[in-house]
Amino acid sequence: MTEEECEAWALYRYRVISPCLDPATTPQTRAAYLGQLGEQPITAPTGHVAPPSERTLRRWLQIYRQGGFAALRPQPRADAGQLRAIPPALWEQAVAFKQEVPERSAEQVLALLRAWAPTAGIPTAAVDGIRRSTLYRHWHRAGWTKRRIRTAAPKRYKRWEAAGPGDLWQSDVMNGPFLPDPTPAQPDRMRATYCLVILDDYSRRIMAGQFAWSADTDLLEALLRQALERWGAPRRFYCDNGQIYVSQRLEGILARLDIRLIHTPAYTPQGKGKQEKLWGFVQSSFLPELRVQPADSLGQLNTWFTAWCEAHYHRRVHRETGEAPLVRWQAGSLHRSVSWEVLHAAFQERCTRTVDKTGQVQWQGHRWIVPEGLLQCRVELRWDPHAPETIDVWYENQCYGQAGAADQAAPVLEATPAPKPAMGPGLSYLTILARQREARHQGGIDWAARPPERTDDV
Repeated sequence: MTEEECEAWALYRYRVISPCLDPATTPQTRAAYLGQLGEQPITAPTGHVAPPSERTLRRWLQIYRQGGFAALRPQPRADAGQLRAIPPALWEQAVAFKQEVPERSAEQVLALLRAWAPTAGIPTAAVDGIRRSTLYRHWHRAGWTKRRIRTAAPKRYKRWEAAGPGDLWQSDVMNGPFLPDPTPAQPDRMRATYCLVILDDYSRRIMAGQFAWSADTDLLEALLRQALERWGAPRRFYCDNGQIYVSQRLEGILARLDIRLIHTPAYTPQGKGKQEKLWGFVQSSFLPELRVQPADSLGQLNTWFTAWCEAHYHRRVHRETGEAPLVRWQAGSLHRSVSWEVLHAAFQERCTRTVDKTGQVQWQGHRWIVPEGLLQCRVELRWDPHAPETIDVWYENQCYGQAGAADQAAPVLEATPAPKPAMGPGLSYLTILARQREARHQGGIDWAARPPERTDDV
C-alpha cells in the first residue's frame, strides 16, 4: 500500500469517528451514533460502499486514543512479501524454470513442477495448491519477469553506418507545427502537421521529405517514388514498426525493386539514432524560425523546409562524419538506377477479376472492356493509384493491353495543383534560405565554390 493510500485510509477512519471524539459527547449519545453509523452506507477509499461494524468503529476509537492520528494508518503485515502458499523448495525450482526459459508462462512452470515434485519427494498436491496469480505476483516482486530477466545484463551497442551512399535508406515520422485548417468550414481551427523524411544512412542526406496533414501510406509512397526516380534504388530500406511501414503494399513495392525491407526490432530504439538526431536538429534549427515568420499554409511550410534542407542542412559539415551530407553523397554511390517502366510497374496496384461473356470486368462500380481473347478468364488489373483511368490487363504474366471504359462515368483523377506559397513581409532566416535556393537554381550563386558551414552535428 502506497503512502497516499495509507493517508487516505487514516483520514477516512478519522472522519467516521470524529463526532465521538468531542469531550462533551455522553456515552449514551456515542453509543447511539455508533449503532446508527453501522447501518449507513459509507464509501471507503477503495470505492466500495460498505458500512463498518460497530465493533470496528469501537476499535478505531480505541487505537486513536492510544496512538493518535498515526495509529489510524493501516499497518503492514508482519509476513508481508514472504512465501506462505508456496513451499521454499518449489519456489526455488519455479525460479530456475523461469530463468531457463523466460518466455515460460505460469501454467507451463506449474506443469514442470508437477513432473519434478515426485523426484524431490514432494507430493503433487502441494503444486496443485499453487495458483497462477500467486506465482505471477511473487515473480514480479522478485524481479523474475520476462522483460527484467532479458534486460538484467546491459546490452552493448556499437556505432555503425552503411557501406556507402545508397546502401541503406532510413525513414521516420515527426510531429510538426500546427497550421490553420484549410477547410472553409473551420477557418479558425489549427490543425497538426506531420513530417516524413527518407534519409541516406551513410551521407545523412535527406533523399525526400515533406510536411503533410497526415502521415499515411500515400505520403510514404509519394516520397519513396520521388526519391527513387531522382536518386535510384538503395539496397536496403530501414524503418520502425509503424503502421505505414508494415503494410503489405510497401513490402510488395520494395520486393519488386529488389530492395530489402528491414524493421527495427521491438523495444530497441537504439538503431534509430541517426534519424532521431536529425529530428533534434530540425526542432532546434528549422522549427524555431517559424516563430519569427509563421507559415500560413502547408505549401509555404514545405517550400521553406526544402530551402532549409538544400541551402543549409546539406551544405553544413557534419561533426560525426567530418563532411557535408552533399559532399559525402557525391563521393560515391551504391544505388542502382531504375528504369521508368520497372518503377511504374512496382508502384501499380493490382486486383484480379473474371471476364464475363461480354468481354467486360467490373471495377470500382464501373464496367471496363478488356482486350479480345480473354473471355471468362481470370485476369489481373494493374493501375497507377495517381492515374486510375489507365488500367493494364495481365493474364499469365503477359500484358494484353489496356482496358477501356464501358460507361461514361469511369473514374478520372483530377489533378489538384499545389498552392504557390507566398513570402510574407519581414526578415527571417527561412526567407533568406528560400531566396538563396531560388538564386541557385537560376545560376546566381556558385555553391560548388562556397565552403560548407560548420555547425552542430545531426
